Amino acid sequence: MPRKFFKRISPDTKKLSQYQSLSWLNGFLHNTQLWGFKRTSVAKGCAIGLFCCMIPMPLQMLLAAMIALAWGANIPLSVALVWVSNPITMAPMFYANYKFGSWLLQTPVYQLNFEWSAGWFWQQLHHLWKPLYAGSFAGGLILALVAFFTVQLLWTWQVRRNWLRRKR
Repeated sequence: MPRKFFKRISPDTKKLSQYQSLSWLNGFLHNTQLWGFKRTSVAKGCAIGLFCCMIPMPLQMLLAAMIALAWGANIPLSVALVWVSNPITMAPMFYANYKFGSWLLQTPVYQLNFEWSAGWFWQQLHHLWKPLYAGSFAGGLILALVAFFTVQLLWTWQVRRNWLRRKR
């Protein structure tokens, strides 16, 4: 079952509660929704992590953890999936988000003449932020919905397949 895999790779909550720096988490460590690996918790965690990775902002992991905490999703999975947008994938993802946002807002794609200066960056950001964030939020929402339902379907399929194997 998928739960066995996730339990094997996740840290033990008893060990986590022994760390002094994580003592403020003790109230949340024993909540099985936030740290356990149930189908809906994992699906929500995947959706939240992939949504947050599409948003161009600092502290994406913190945003993912706070949303997961509020919605009762798996926190480690939501924080880990934010790293889909890493320094290698960030530029192509945000460019695709910008193009998608330009298409959504019916605005022409702005042609950039790249320069290495902070002034140039802030001037270009003035032209790019609306389509970038529109495409990021819309693309993140689409990706989150696809991830949520894909995890739900694959998890159910895996459980049924294992149940039929045991039945034979």
